[in-house]
Amino acid sequence: MTEDPWAPLAALHAQLPRGELDRYVDELERWNRTIRLVGPRDRDGIRLQVIDAVLPFLHLPPRFPLLDIGSGAGLPGIPLALLHPQGAILCMEPRIKRVAFLRHACRVLALNNVRVIAERTSGALLADPSLAHGVLTATARAVADVPSLLDAAAPFLAPGGRVVLPRGGEDKSPPPPGWERSRCLPYVAPKPLGSRSVQEFRRS
Repeated sequence: MTEDPWAPLAALHAQLPRGELDRYVDELERWNRTIRLVGPRDRDGIRLQVIDAVLPFLHLPPRFPLLDIGSGAGLPGIPLALLHPQGAILCMEPRIKRVAFLRHACRVLALNNVRVIAERTSGALLADPSLAHGVLTATARAVADVPSLLDAAAPFLAPGGRVVLPRGGEDKSPPPPGWERSRCLPYVAPKPLGSRSVQEFRRS
C-alpha cells in the first residue's frame, strides 16, 4: 500500500482535499522553476512546506476572516482556503510576481473565498480603510521579529481577534508591551522539521 503523502494533515483533518492540495503543489512546482516562491524545487519538498504551513492551524483552528501577512506563495492562506471553503481569507503580499502567482492559484483552484491584496501592511489601510479592525485571525510565516509583526497586525484585528504564529520549538520569549501570549501549543512536525509550536497572541 502506497503511503499517503498527506498523512500528517489527514490524521488531524478528516475531509482533507487531497486533489486540490496536489494541484496547488503542481502549480507551485511549475512556477517555482522561474520565480523563487519557495526554497524546495522538488514536489516532496514543496509538499512538506505546505504541511508545515497548515499543521499549526490543525492544532489551533483558525477563526475567520483570516489575514495572511506576507503571503508569498500563499502559505498558509491558500491551503487553509482549501480546507475551509466557507472561511474568508486575505492574502496580503506586496511583491508583484508573487501576487501574480496568488491570483493564478485562486483561478486554477476556483477559490472564491480568497482576496489577494497587493500591498504591504503599511499601505493596505491607506488603499482600503475598510480593512481596519476586520479580521479575527492574523498570521505570517518565517517571522523572526515577533514584536514588529504584532504591531503590523494590530490595526487589522477585530475586537477579540488574535495573532497566530508558528514557531520553532517552545519559544517562551516575553511578548512586547500591550500583548499577552494566550496560548502556546507544542507539537512534533514530520521529519526533518522536528519540534514546533503554535502561539496565540492577544492585546492585553
